[in-house]
Formats: sequence, structure tokens, C-alpha cells
Amino acid sequence: MMRLSKTIFLISVWFGVLLSGCSKTPDPQSTIPVALIYNAQIITMDVTNPQAEAMLIRADRIAAVGSIADMETKLAKSEINHIKRIDAGGATILPGFIDSHVHIRELGMDAIKADLVGVKTADEIVARLKGFAPNPKPGAWIIGQGWDEGYFASIGYPDRAGLDAAFPNNPVKLESLHGFAGFYNATALKIAGIDADTPKPEGGDILHRVDGEPTGVMLTLAQNLINKHVPAPGQEQLQQAVRAGLLKMAKVGVTSVHEAGMKAADVQAFQALQSEDQLPIRVYGMLDGNEEALMSDWFAKGPQDDPKDFLDIRSIKVFYDGSLGSRTALMRAPYSDKPDAAKPTERITPAAVASLAERAVATGFQIATHAIGDEGNHRTLNIYEKALSSHSDLDHRWRIEHAQVVLPEFYERMANMNVMASMQSSHAVGDSGWAEDRVGPVRIKHAYAWQRILAAGGRLVINSDLPGEPWEPMQTLYFAVTRKHLDGTPKDGWYADQALSTREALKAMTATGAYSAFQEDMLGTLSVGKWADFVMLDKNPLETNPDNLKDINVQQTWVAGKRVAD
Repeated sequence: MMRLSKTIFLISVWFGVLLSGCSKTPDPQSTIPVALIYNAQIITMDVTNPQAEAMLIRADRIAAVGSIADMETKLAKSEINHIKRIDAGGATILPGFIDSHVHIRELGMDAIKADLVGVKTADEIVARLKGFAPNPKPGAWIIGQGWDEGYFASIGYPDRAGLDAAFPNNPVKLESLHGFAGFYNATALKIAGIDADTPKPEGGDILHRVDGEPTGVMLTLAQNLINKHVPAPGQEQLQQAVRAGLLKMAKVGVTSVHEAGMKAADVQAFQALQSEDQLPIRVYGMLDGNEEALMSDWFAKGPQDDPKDFLDIRSIKVFYDGSLGSRTALMRAPYSDKPDAAKPTERITPAAVASLAERAVATGFQIATHAIGDEGNHRTLNIYEKALSSHSDLDHRWRIEHAQVVLPEFYERMANMNVMASMQSSHAVGDSGWAEDRVGPVRIKHAYAWQRILAAGGRLVINSDLPGEPWEPMQTLYFAVTRKHLDGTPKDGWYADQALSTREALKAMTATGAYSAFQEDMLGTLSVGKWADFVMLDKNPLETNPDNLKDINVQQTWVAGKRVAD
């Protein structure tokens, strides 16, 4: 029903455009702001009209795309003297980037957290914290984010001794890069009542010293034992964080995001911003499927369809297994390195995922499941297959988030089931230093395997999963095309046979991203009748050496016909 209403809306827009180009009488649309952008290299991502030099915008939609001469014929007489003409100066124009897996709240909240990205030792963690909070108020929580749990799992997890000495009067909570581990000091452990005798919770682990005392590192669900004692941000602070995160993204060319794992307070914050017209870019909401009370409420009322597409909520993000770095992902065979140290984790039972899938089918929600390990991905496809077995004609567009390590038969299965792979180019590069150690030389051939997905006929979206790894679109594009770190290593790329072409990566970040949210009628390509969401770049990615893609600058970002950032 939602897609039908948008299709009708698109037809009406197209009909209006045709009339405006043919009418000889004053056009009612002449009162709508009109802009003509010319002298541009326009990459439309629309296979029926791939390139153009000019684009006509009426209000918040694209009215025409083509040559400058063609644009002039589309203008009503009454518009000619009032149109805003914009010389792009030869800039490249692309559809606005769609980051189809993000955590905006975390991005905004990171401004009040110590930055621990790149730290290599426990001493460096303490030094960063001292610089961030040199004189903390006694009793105040000190929160940091970004230490790489995959890296530390390889060299040995840190111990809290340094944290205890530096911050004896403050509880410390340090979130890992990908969220699968937390690092806490003695004060935080004491607040939570955790000691040598505390049993590990189901789906989590408490690491211990030789004498049995906790080291301060908590894996996966064990973090909740302490996190529940950390004061939650207020609603106003949440709204400020969300808007700050969205504005950051607008500045680097993102015009739409898929917010993965929205909790009830997050939904309230996004809806409040929408009601106040304070969402600078578009948001596709993915509810936290691990919270049953939240899901029961939404299954009862159904998806939220915003006619203007600034806040659609119709997806469910399910957090199934753990991560490869922390050895908590579900693997069919033991981990190749330190199998005894592995803690394969189901963060939600298969029965609960199956229940969500069955209710999603009945109510029109999309399911998007976090699955990292090959067994985790296999079980997810099994659940999807059963739930969809009697709905062969359903346009479900269900997704697997990450699909990081898979079994050889995964590709054909997902393609035949019309399941989409939502993957992160930064993860392949960021994990490259230790991923093969975890799974060995045979299984690594089926890890981060983007080309194998495309070769099987599967649909692929590429996104950032921010704020963990570098997340700006030009960096995401660079990682996807080169499989290299930002410093250009390794020289030939990491398993470069799985790298994408620039055009394939752009499609995965625009047109396919829109499709993965049921929004292809209005987003993803620069086509007549769609929302005027686009970016201006100082270089053409299709003509740029792949090693230089990360250096392309975003000059302007437009959403709904308005310039929102430059």
C-alpha cells in the first residue's frame, strides 16, 4: 500500500512536469521556486539516461535532466525571469549518498566521549583519557569509545590496573570500536556489584585475572551488567545528538541514512525532530528487534510511511551473533586461531528471530539481521526461508547486515531468496590485519566477498556502520574499490579480486541503497519526478584513479531542492 501511494505520487509529479513543458498559459507551478543547474558533469545512476549536463529543479523535485538547451524548453514563460540559474563550474553531480547502515545517535554522542580510535596499549588508553578528562568531577562517569576489540583480542585484552590508578574516584566505561566489548575500571565494577564470583551472563563473558578478579573487560552481553548503571541521556540530549550526527553526514555528502537498531527513546527523538522540521537529511528507521516490548508495539500499529520520506520506519534490525574480531561470531567450525578463547554468541534465540520474521511478513515490516559468522548467516537464511515459504510473491527485500563470513552455498541461496547483503567496505580493510588468522586460508575466500555476491545475482548495498571505522562516503567508496587502508597499503589491495569497480560501488551507495529501503521511486537516481537530493563533487569519481577517490571533496549537498551543507 505504501509503495502504491508513492507510485501514484510519482505519476502525478511526472504529469505536472509534462504540462509545464507544453503549456502556453501562465503555469501555476511558476510560483514554486525553480532552479536550473548547468555546466555540470551529471552522473544520474539512471541506466535510461546515464549522463547529462543540466538539471531543472522545481521546489523539492527533479523536473528534467538533460542538455541545457533541453532545459530551456521545459521552462514556462512566467518562470524565465524568476528562475535561479546555478553554474556548477564543471563540478560532478551525483545522487546523494545513502548510508544504509549507521548509528547516528552514537555519532552525535561521540562528541562527549573520549576518542580511543587507534590506541594500541592500555597505557595509551589511560593517556587519552587523562587528556580528555584531566580534572573530572568525583563520581562523574568518564566515557570513551573506539578501542579496537579485534586488535586487542589478537595481542591480549587490556587490564584495568592503569584505569584504577588514574581514576580512583570516577567510574569509567570504554566502548569498543564495534560494540562487542566494554572496558571498565574498578569503580564501575563496584557500582555494578561485579567481583570474582559474579557468574557470566548468557550470551556474554567476564574476563578474569589469574587470581580470579575481573580484568575490567566484558564481552558482548556482559556489558549490560554495568551499562544499565550508566545514567541515560535525556530526551533533549538525544535530539541534539541525533541532529548533530545528521548534520555531520550532510557535510560529507550523505542525504539519507538507515538508522540501525532504534530503541524507543531513539524513535521519540527522531519523531520529535521530524515534527519540528529539524531533520536535515532523510532517515529510514530500523527498529531494535531485540527489544520485544518495542516490537510488539510497532507490530500492532504497523510501519510509518512519511509522504515526504524524511522519516520512514518499516524495518527491524535484529542483532543475532557477535563479531569476528572478538571471536563471538557463530562459526560452523572452530576458530583457526585460539579456538579455546572463542565465545560464540547468540544475542537472541533463533525462535525469537523466527517469531519476528513471521510477524514481519504479516505486517509489512522488513527484517535486517546482523550476522557475521558463516553459521550465523546460514541460520539466518534458514529462518528467512521458513518464514517466506508460503509467501513466494512477497516483495520483502529482507537483508543480512554484514554477511561477513559465509558458506560457499550462501551466495546462490540469498540471490534465489531475494535477500540483500548489506556490507561495509571499511570492515574488510579494518579487519584485514587479523581476519585470516581467525578463519584460516580456506574460509577467508568466502569472507567480505562482494564480487561473489554480485556474480550470483545478489543485490549488494555498501555502507559504513559508523561511527566505528572511517565512514565518510569518499572513504567508503575508496575502500570498496581499492581494498586498501587510507595509507595505501597493502599495495595491491587485500584480496583485491573481491573489490568493486567505481560504478558498482556508486550503485551500491545510491540506487541499490534506495531499493533496499523501498524508496527507489523517489531516491537513488537523478530522474524526473524524484526528490532533488544530490551532491556536487570537485572531481568525477568515474574518471579518478582509484587510489585518489578518498581525496575527492564534497562541495555542496542538496536535499529536497535545498542546499543543506557545503
